[in-house]
Amino acid sequence: MPNSKPTLDVWDSCCIIGILNAEQDKLPALLSQTRFFESGGAMLGIPIAALPEIVTLSDGTPAEEKIRAFMDNPYVVPLQSNLDVSFKSANLRYRFDSTRMPELKAKAIAAGVPPDRANKLTVKDSEILATAMVYKADRLTTYDPFLVFLGKEYLTPETGLIITPPDSPFLPFPEENDRFLLKTKRKINLV
Repeated sequence: MPNSKPTLDVWDSCCIIGILNAEQDKLPALLSQTRFFESGGAMLGIPIAALPEIVTLSDGTPAEEKIRAFMDNPYVVPLQSNLDVSFKSANLRYRFDSTRMPELKAKAIAAGVPPDRANKLTVKDSEILATAMVYKADRLTTYDPFLVFLGKEYLTPETGLIITPPDSPFLPFPEENDRFLLKTKRKINLV
């Protein structure tokens, strides 16, 4: 019997920031994924733990109003932290720390992670990653190079959780993309 549960794609805070700030290097792929969510092809999971990272938008305004508008989309599922997420997060931080795993830093740097980010999994990143794992997400979408490295090197082979930047194969044609971008920006009050 086929699985009727929709695909769950969890976004890291950098993806939400990319959309709310209309960051040109991120916006087309993220909005293309948003179109996929709108069509019912997947659900977008937002870890509640990611939201406190988004305080101010690039124009200096508070982020709360736009975050609330974004979270009101019918395809967005708020993912609450719980005891399982807390313990999973702690276990991930324990595991992915170069003091216990000496080869971690060298491997991460070789994979392109900046040296100052290659030592260990941060508290917030571990909580976002743990949330995706506990909620059995199919994918964690992030631009964080350390999370992407951990996914490729360890977690995807072990768990099946795909951890990558958005790589949507259904980017629209340029003129259609312009109309779609404007419509979506209006929907989340970017223009």
